[in-house]
Amino acid sequence: MGNNIANVNTYGYKKSRTTFKDLISQQISGAGAANGARGGTNAQQVGLGTQTSSIDVIHTTGATQTTARTLDLALSGDGFFPVATISDLARVGVDRGNQMGNNVITGAIDRAMNLSYTRAGNFYMDDRGYLVTSDGLFLVGETGEKTLPTDAAITKANEALTAINTFEDSYKKVLDAVKVLENKSNTLLTAYNEYEDAIATGNNTKITSAKTAADNALKDFKEYVTGDVNGGYNGVGYDNAAKQFNDASTGAVKVLNDKITTYNGKAPVSDIITPVSSNVAVLPTAEYPQNNPTADSITDDISKIKALLDKITNSKVDLDQVAQSVVTFENSAENLTTPKWSDALSGEAGLIQIPLDAQSFSIGPDGTVSFVNSSGQLNVAGQIRLANFANAGGLEKAGGNLFRESSNSGSVDKNANGIQLDELFAPGTDGVASIVAGALEMSNVDLSEEFTEMIVAQRGFQSNTKIITTSDEILQELVNLKR
Repeated sequence: MGNNIANVNTYGYKKSRTTFKDLISQQISGAGAANGARGGTNAQQVGLGTQTSSIDVIHTTGATQTTARTLDLALSGDGFFPVATISDLARVGVDRGNQMGNNVITGAIDRAMNLSYTRAGNFYMDDRGYLVTSDGLFLVGETGEKTLPTDAAITKANEALTAINTFEDSYKKVLDAVKVLENKSNTLLTAYNEYEDAIATGNNTKITSAKTAADNALKDFKEYVTGDVNGGYNGVGYDNAAKQFNDASTGAVKVLNDKITTYNGKAPVSDIITPVSSNVAVLPTAEYPQNNPTADSITDDISKIKALLDKITNSKVDLDQVAQSVVTFENSAENLTTPKWSDALSGEAGLIQIPLDAQSFSIGPDGTVSFVNSSGQLNVAGQIRLANFANAGGLEKAGGNLFRESSNSGSVDKNANGIQLDELFAPGTDGVASIVAGALEMSNVDLSEEFTEMIVAQRGFQSNTKIITTSDEILQELVNLKR
């Protein structure tokens, strides 16, 4: 009773009861048969007490408590969730480190797993997406179709991702270079606008000052474009960044396109790179003002600077499109390295795994675990199966809300060839429970019943102690009679 009361809030707990039987009785006289002169007499026996007859586990279904948590599962009927630790890793296709598995259990389930059974349906996802108990035991069932990436696909994806990393570094450099070029072009435009305004004033001092500022801005602009500072090339100029990015033989664009030309029959970057290439290529050699502009050419020079700024703006837009395209391609390349799921079950016993990038998942009354993948498609992760026993009362309690088979419970393995998938039942079939998601089965302990039994047991023990007192009083009277 004390253990029952202690577990009144334990999910899936099944209460126990103790039954008693009387001990052997001492016979004072035997029974006598009737004869012609008198009738028969009964035997005279004195009872010698009581002893434990049995300790039963009562497997009635507990009340269902709604939790609204998807991985909380209640069983509305007979059956148990099979849960297990792995005993033979070679037989189980589980993800380990960087090694991916197909989640299939090869051969008999009980030869690969240490099986236990539970009614407690509070399950969790581990760091790899497997459904487990709070103690980390795997939920066993029928796994979904999980197709692992081939070595060729992984190699292809890794090569592409390496090319993308190289491209991204070069892309950042050319994007930064375009931004600097835009700033210097704006500075140049400002200087020439001020030079034009100074010419309009006719003030020689202002004209000289404005011309000097314009010449310096032009010099700075040219040095940045070519990387030629004071007659020496420093390798930092826009020309160099553009060459690394867009060179026809070794540029990052070519390297990337070489890796993706046959990728799924598409080249998602090359079609966008083409117009970018033409815009980027003209920037270092665009028509900028003459080294020593005259009053007659200043207006034309300003128009050319403005045209250059327009091309820079267009190139920034195109470069942004390139970035978006490369991100899409990167996602596609990474997708080559990830397992693929279908909308069907595999027909194989195994572990149930929900991909970590799934948008959502649900569990149906028949135990089917479905999820929406990162692309928005509905896939099946597996189906929860249930174990049933001829004599559930014969199961042994193993602690931790777990039961184990005993020699008197009946076995899941009906053919003595190891537990097979078809010996675990889909929920709602073959007389086993259906699953209620978002709810848990509570303990089947009835507190009022337990307290009543406790009072009866206490009063029974209290009455028994009176026997000792009464016996003592009788002996005392016998002693007094002698006196």
